[in-house]
Amino acid sequence: MHRIRVIAIIIVAAMIGFYMRSEQVDAAGKPSGGLYPDLRTVVPQHVEIMNQQQHSYLRFSNGVANTGDGPLRLRPENHITDTSAVTNGIQEILDANGNKIYEQVVSQFAFHPAHNHWHIADVALFSVHAGSPTGPIVGSTSTKITSCLIDWYKLDDNAPRPERTYWDCYTSYQGISVGWVDQYHMSLEGQELDITAIPSGRYYFVSTANPLNHFLEKDYTNNTAWVGFDLVNDNKGNAKLTIVDHSPCSTPGLCGDTAPNR
Repeated sequence: MHRIRVIAIIIVAAMIGFYMRSEQVDAAGKPSGGLYPDLRTVVPQHVEIMNQQQHSYLRFSNGVANTGDGPLRLRPENHITDTSAVTNGIQEILDANGNKIYEQVVSQFAFHPAHNHWHIADVALFSVHAGSPTGPIVGSTSTKITSCLIDWYKLDDNAPRPERTYWDCYTSYQGISVGWVDQYHMSLEGQELDITAIPSGRYYFVSTANPLNHFLEKDYTNNTAWVGFDLVNDNKGNAKLTIVDHSPCSTPGLCGDTAPNR
């Protein structure tokens, strides 16, 4: 009986030690030892107006970069083939050896019929502001978007991984490797905001990655980039814009200098 009691105590102590190690966190409350992504919005490119059928649409290319220590690594909770179904999106945190040390439900995967592949929700927020980047939002020009996240191009040609890790929107993992950017070109469905009937003036198109802070990352304070423009409506009701400014950026890549014109 004494021997059984000793063995039980050893097992319980080992379990407690395991949970204590697995639940160790850093000063920010994140599991220690993990390499976290840092999502940054590239200054939006190709910002222009399309006038169509008595409507004016602001169109743009948007890029989300990862300048962190580890990849943004996302997988669906369940393998699904039914395109009407939705499943949880799980983010995995890896250590320096590539081992998974933590995972958490951060979003949802849903099928995007126009793009014909799976998207994850709440990737970015698009909005138009009057007067300044933090001014009032104009009309209904604010929308959260879903995206398929992949390694599309290198941010500054110094990415730790020279080849793409995430490139498939149809099965398994999506994400953005360190030093890579996922870009959606202005020609794709969803890359627009309706600015019909907005009066002439100075406005700012603002794009924010991870707007709800659902995705785990290193820094939540550097996710926004913007472009300022002057809007003029001619006597036929057609809107025209002139780019006047953009948000500061710390590297040529974050300024959009390396973005492809896909």
